[in-house]
Amino acid sequence: MQLPPEVPLLAQLPPDWPAPEALGFGQYLGPYLVECQHRAEGGWGAPCLTPRAASPLPVASGATQYGLSVFEGLKAYRDASDGIHLFRAPEHAQRLQRSAERLHLPVPPQALILQLCRLAVQVHADYVPPHGRGSLYLRPTLFAEEECLGLRPSMRHRLSIVVTPCSDPLPKSVRLWAEPELIRAAPGGLGAAKTGANYAAGIGGLLRAKERGYDDVAWLDAATHTQLGEAGTMNLFVQIGDEVFTPPLDGTILAGITRDCVMTLLAERGIACHERVLTLAALTQAGTEGTLGSAFGTGTAARIARITAIGDGQREIRFRETGLIESVHAALKRAQEAPGDGGRAWCDTVEPMGA
Repeated sequence: MQLPPEVPLLAQLPPDWPAPEALGFGQYLGPYLVECQHRAEGGWGAPCLTPRAASPLPVASGATQYGLSVFEGLKAYRDASDGIHLFRAPEHAQRLQRSAERLHLPVPPQALILQLCRLAVQVHADYVPPHGRGSLYLRPTLFAEEECLGLRPSMRHRLSIVVTPCSDPLPKSVRLWAEPELIRAAPGGLGAAKTGANYAAGIGGLLRAKERGYDDVAWLDAATHTQLGEAGTMNLFVQIGDEVFTPPLDGTILAGITRDCVMTLLAERGIACHERVLTLAALTQAGTEGTLGSAFGTGTAARIARITAIGDGQREIRFRETGLIESVHAALKRAQEAPGDGGRAWCDTVEPMGA
């Protein structure tokens, strides 16, 4: 890895660093970026380390002007033996590749993505909170950096990883606003890609939700505004009777890695989980019949969030406690923090720098 002469090999924690429980999420950024450049005429270069404060932001780049960027979000955890591992890193790398393909960006090799992720963790090893008290969140971002006005594929790109240590997310409860007018994604669009355009399209719905006293937005289908898609930053699960349902991956929602974990964990507990269209009318009917149970959202940042209600201005669908959320939350936390839990290959060990 290339290092500027003034950059030390390992980042040191500042003396006034907060306790893990006070980190929150995304508030404290690691001092270095682990990066790799791509040029159309030469392909991918060698990994390098850049002080975050020195990273340029080309205002006329394709990323800034036309949204030509994609990103990922994954976490590194410290185990009970003080070792560090990445959670489901290959799956995150594969999703970054799919997002890059959709936006016609150069697709980084999976081995390169994983190499940069490991380097980012190694450089910021001191920033990984103690076992059970938080994690190091990694944000790999691929973007067009060539400055040129006019929409076209860029000739220069950069894959850069910024990190932020964060607290262990506590279980939280949210009420969702089922947005009846605005559309975030439609079939054939960018809904399945993890790109800034999706989040830009979603900010209006989030603000409308908060104006109405809700915590977040639940997006509905673009054609009829009757079918649940996903929340602002979470996939959705609903319990009806003895079964659990989650909206299908129809190209308008993100294929969440945490979503996939939860489906596996439910199956291991003998709980049937199906991908199925969920309409507001069907949830209302299940509530009337007394079969509507718990609902929750899943995501890398929040892990699992309890959904207490979904409203659209005409009705408010209320969910009840069944013990399901606590059980799944505990199983997921255990799997994330304990490599090899249950015999799964979900964790990749990160060796110390120089090992």
